[in-house]
Amino acid sequence: MAFVTYMQMSRTIYFLFRLFIFLNCIFQVFGQVSNNLPVGWFSAGDSQQEYQMGIDYTTFYGKAPSGFIKSLPNVNESGFGTLMQNFFPKDYLGKHVRFSCAIKYNNVLNWAGMWVRVDSVNGGLDNMYGRRITGTGDWKVVENIVNVPGDTNVFAFGILLSGEGEVWIDECNFELAEYVPSPTFYSNPNADNFGMLTYTTSFGSVYQLN
Repeated sequence: MAFVTYMQMSRTIYFLFRLFIFLNCIFQVFGQVSNNLPVGWFSAGDSQQEYQMGIDYTTFYGKAPSGFIKSLPNVNESGFGTLMQNFFPKDYLGKHVRFSCAIKYNNVLNWAGMWVRVDSVNGGLDNMYGRRITGTGDWKVVENIVNVPGDTNVFAFGILLSGEGEVWIDECNFELAEYVPSPTFYSNPNADNFGMLTYTTSFGSVYQLN
């Protein structure tokens, strides 16, 4: 009887040991921050070297890990870094597109924003400077409805951070939308967009969902 009890205890200890090893491996792989950028994304900005960017396996909006951008010590608040994508929007030419992303932010002392740029004669740039993100906040969805002219050659988007802080981005989505007339937004290449490529903006309504 004692031998059987000893064998059961040994098996239990062995099982718990294997479980510990397995969970530790899972933590090492998924329970941390990676400097590898999300697939299809790249870093940019006039001070991108002053920001850490990558994948955060511990911070979720949905089911997948989020992308992030975080300032490094002694960051220059007059510059910015961005985690971004761009593509040729062949499926959206001549249409109105709803673009949304979930954003979470922590200790943003200067400003941050989700930005969208349509490279076209009648395209434009909106980087949320007029409704910029500051401080600390939990996940919220930021949504834009944009016009994509037929001569658009690049549709670019991302999350930018200027100065100290950290921002996470997750679940970016595109879908066709009806155009809602609204006042035209304009980009100032000497102020709002830090000299990024700019065109006259012809965006539709801009929404921020809390």
